Amino acid sequence: MRIYIILLLIVSLYYRGTVALQLEFYPGTQAYHQTGSRFNNTAWIVVSQDPSERYLTYGPYTNAWNTTASSRVDFYLGVDNITGDSSNLLTVDVNDADLDHILMSRNISRLDFGYGNIQSQIFSLYFTSTIGHKLEFRVFYHCCSSIVHYKTVVNELDGGGLADIFIGQAGLELVSSSVFPTPQGDPSSTAMWNVGTYIKPLDGRWYVFYREGFYAPTPAFCNGIVPLTRIAVRNSTDFGKTWSEPAVVALPGNSTFDNCAALDGAPFFDNDTDSWHYLAQCIGNNRRWSLCHYSRSGRNPMSGPFIPNPKNPVVQGGQLWSRICSGTGKHCTLTMYDEGTPEIIEKMNGWFYITFHGWDGPNNKAARGMARTRDFVNYDVAGYDLPNDAIFSPLDCNTWNITWNPKSLCVGGGEGSMVKSGDYFYHLIEAPDGTLNCDTTLGEQNWVLGLLRSPTLSARSGEWEQIHFNPAFKPAKKYGCGLQYHRIFRDDNDFFFSMFVIDFGVNNLTMKIWKVVPGKTNFPVIVGYP
Repeated sequence: MRIYIILLLIVSLYYRGTVALQLEFYPGTQAYHQTGSRFNNTAWIVVSQDPSERYLTYGPYTNAWNTTASSRVDFYLGVDNITGDSSNLLTVDVNDADLDHILMSRNISRLDFGYGNIQSQIFSLYFTSTIGHKLEFRVFYHCCSSIVHYKTVVNELDGGGLADIFIGQAGLELVSSSVFPTPQGDPSSTAMWNVGTYIKPLDGRWYVFYREGFYAPTPAFCNGIVPLTRIAVRNSTDFGKTWSEPAVVALPGNSTFDNCAALDGAPFFDNDTDSWHYLAQCIGNNRRWSLCHYSRSGRNPMSGPFIPNPKNPVVQGGQLWSRICSGTGKHCTLTMYDEGTPEIIEKMNGWFYITFHGWDGPNNKAARGMARTRDFVNYDVAGYDLPNDAIFSPLDCNTWNITWNPKSLCVGGGEGSMVKSGDYFYHLIEAPDGTLNCDTTLGEQNWVLGLLRSPTLSARSGEWEQIHFNPAFKPAKKYGCGLQYHRIFRDDNDFFFSMFVIDFGVNNLTMKIWKVVPGKTNFPVIVGYP
């Protein structure tokens, strides 16, 4: 039998005047294997009867990767089934064959696969290498499964449409500035409670999900906790200049964990199942914050209330943080609790990736963490593309270009918002000093927004790249919570920043939305009032 050793495809992609390299390899056309056999001509398969603890694929000893730029290799892999124990099936790595030095390596367990039936899924590694050195992109098979390696693709990292704003070489254009509607039952003169906004573009409309309080009298058992609050949604066809009448998304329930409020959450439209998910903070007269999940089929989120998950609350306070912060070398503490302001970042390999804030009252520290779930009931905090640690902590903000309160410095991160641009996740996150609670006395508390990025969600606190002069946004007046419920989102090829700007001195709350456009930005952006 003839053995062909072929590099099937080398592509140079042009982006904004620069050349981005790409290499593509098909393991079934190569000789570099210690176990398994050819599958469908270009792929390679190993089954449980094949020898274990050997390389499914290695090589190809290419020196064609002639760049020192940050790079990504994608292994397209499939497994027979995803039920069973969490032992490692594979180890993937990038190896400098000239130095016999592993540049990056990760283990893959059965549970890291989201789909069975050897359906192709992508597992990525990020690396930098030396020009001229021979590289291997290896898949080591440990045991106990049928696994297919379909192909390997290597790319230079691309920052996408947000790359220029990250270095200040793009501008921000204000596209709308409006006072958000408030129900008649609100006893204040403005909509100070109706925030918690999340904008999701879909099918030519912007849907804004937000908390709506005072829509009915607050029960006596909720007094001293929160006003009776639900989740509502409106839509806009003019970039947020005007909004439709609201529709109800989620209501408080009948249990002690959610009979006062559902608020401060995030929607996600799942194209795979043509359905919406909403993950929200919920609280009842048990006075403990939890997370509740709601869903509905169809593309229109305004066609009726979402259905509460019968397993609600799907996360109880401290349930995830106690696991994330366990162990040594972590950037959070075991006394952290209060999984709040959740955001569903993306769905990858069948998993939904979710971020949330945490608060450690005794130590006056805040952080933001990450978990994944297939069903919004069971959650992993460790696994492929998970940091098993905080993704943002005081480590990330204490050196920002701002005069923090010397007694507390930056306490860490609260609400965060991410969007994928090119090969990077861009993270816009709030950071206060003093406390994670709002001090609305003028001049008493810094409350600013920072901008960071990482090509991988497994990056821990301290590993995210920051803009040159964080913070990115700063309120014109020094109010705690002066900038609230910020979002960074994408509509087709355009990117937007949104946030509520609050002047507590005159009870004025305005929702502002900016579009990223050609130009220049000097950070921090000072956000003023109407």
